[in-house]
Amino acid sequence: MSIDSCYEGLIEKLTWQGKVKEISEKLLTCKTNSERVLQVYDVISDFDAFPEPLEVSKSTDLSLYYRNRGNECFKNSQYFEAWQCYNLSLLHAPTSSDDYALALSNRSAVFFFLKKYKECIKDIKIVLTLNYPERLHEKLVKRQKSCEECLKLDLNDLKTLISERSLEIDEITKLESPRDSTYLCASNKLQVAYNSEMGRHVIAKEDIKVGEVLVEENPYFILLQKNEYLFSCSYCLSRDLNLIPCDNCCFTLFCSEECKTSAEKDYHSVECPLMGALIDLEFTKLELLALRTTIKAHNDHPDWDSLFKTIEDAESNLNSEHRGCILQDDKWIYDSKYYASIHTLATNIERRSNSDVFQKAVTAAVFLKFLSDQTQFLSNNNDGVRRCVADLLLLHIMTSATNMHGLSSNIENAEGNFVEELSLASAPYAFHSLLNHSCAPNVVRYSKLGSGKMTLFALRPIKKGTQIFDNYGSHHALQDLKARQKNLKFQYKFICVCEACVNDWPTYLTMKMSSSKTKVPVNLMLRKEQLLNPVIIDKLQKGDVDTALNIFKPLCELTEVLDPFAPNVELAECQETLKQCLVIFGGLVPYGYSKLVEWDVKTNKNCCITKFLRGTYFSS
Repeated sequence: MSIDSCYEGLIEKLTWQGKVKEISEKLLTCKTNSERVLQVYDVISDFDAFPEPLEVSKSTDLSLYYRNRGNECFKNSQYFEAWQCYNLSLLHAPTSSDDYALALSNRSAVFFFLKKYKECIKDIKIVLTLNYPERLHEKLVKRQKSCEECLKLDLNDLKTLISERSLEIDEITKLESPRDSTYLCASNKLQVAYNSEMGRHVIAKEDIKVGEVLVEENPYFILLQKNEYLFSCSYCLSRDLNLIPCDNCCFTLFCSEECKTSAEKDYHSVECPLMGALIDLEFTKLELLALRTTIKAHNDHPDWDSLFKTIEDAESNLNSEHRGCILQDDKWIYDSKYYASIHTLATNIERRSNSDVFQKAVTAAVFLKFLSDQTQFLSNNNDGVRRCVADLLLLHIMTSATNMHGLSSNIENAEGNFVEELSLASAPYAFHSLLNHSCAPNVVRYSKLGSGKMTLFALRPIKKGTQIFDNYGSHHALQDLKARQKNLKFQYKFICVCEACVNDWPTYLTMKMSSSKTKVPVNLMLRKEQLLNPVIIDKLQKGDVDTALNIFKPLCELTEVLDPFAPNVELAECQETLKQCLVIFGGLVPYGYSKLVEWDVKTNKNCCITKFLRGTYFSS
């Protein structure tokens, strides 16, 4: 049963008993989020409708099952699939078992065939310290020596080239201007303002050129997408291949003991026993972001009273210029690492329907039930703590929908082109959440593969006094006015009045079909054709870093001079190519990572099917 079916089942029961109107009216009388959640909690309890949480524990049978699946993939030279299966085997293996060592050993073989020699050696060294069958030692030692021989090849020229490229990319993607004294992640060329129409927003204090870096922000935390569970560190998003499992749950991998310890401290000690249930019930990333925000908000403080004080102080500043700030050494600071900045993000509750609030309160109530029954999070279960947790769960389910940001890269397709986007993670960024939307944005976000840091680039020239506009997913080049307005109204609860909407700018395809009517000067059109010729475009689609580095600055200059003629095909193509360059700078994902293996949290309920597989060890 999913959380959606839980909600739908509850509605059916209320409808059958004729109580929908009564419950709806009661919900409307609630003044606080905690009242809303606790009222819905009681309704679910009355109907005995809370879902049964699925518990998943370490299992040698499951570890063997996934290892044998990996072995089959390995025999068929399906190395990326084998790698995932061995990670699943590692996740399910008790840490002191033979299965743990065998999963690592077999993973090292995958690394060898993928020519990941350093990673292969690292796994082998760990295995040789564990309880690994003596008769298989010789094979591992031989594999290690083969790796060491391969690593002796002269790679100095390649290392130098990579180092030079990295330096060039770092120069392009770093924030060069001084930082704001309050909004520490932002350039001092920016200013946070407020008015009743736009709410909190960001404006330029001086002229800004295309390609300038305006913000470098680290998130409050990172929430990994399920498709990345077997490839990335759950805590820091590192692409380190030698991932190590959580000691208790079967879903979380880390790049190091340091990340494992940090995750445990920040949130994972609470989430760990819930992981099976959270995945089984198919909670969305927005709901999971809310749960983790609530847990981390408490764990950031020494006790509940300290959190209550932070919330009280933050809410006392809601209508002041210090909204979301904390006072440090007589100085107001706004930073994502402090919970106050996340607590004060907009909920848009006044624009939400009663049914929307009810559905979100159902999710919050289920979370509250799980935290109460399955964890020690509410061990100090007094009324004040319970109300606080109920309040924060619903608060952040609402703020997540309109304030959280995704991290992504491009993944290689079968033709060798990097044109398909791959979602990696989501995260709360307090400053980026202050940016309003435009269907013709003047900035674009950039992140480096394996990192949660978000960087903001100017995509259009921005005049002093102009607002900084991000794009929430509805872009005039891709969607017509009607579709954009519908999407934005549904998810973000506003009617867009950006220049593209007010002037009904055409889509890219419409502009392409009527390109003869363009007002762009001929010399600029020719310059665009020269700069973005088919050879260049093909190289960029292939992820060529040198090409991206060579054209980035000339492309910024051309985009700058094309902007006064917006909207036009040439500007749209230049902007999209700039985005492609940034994706290349951030790092691309090879084709093999798209070959995801299927795995089900409920497999362990049928683990008896693997019993017949027990017998002779097979070690790759």
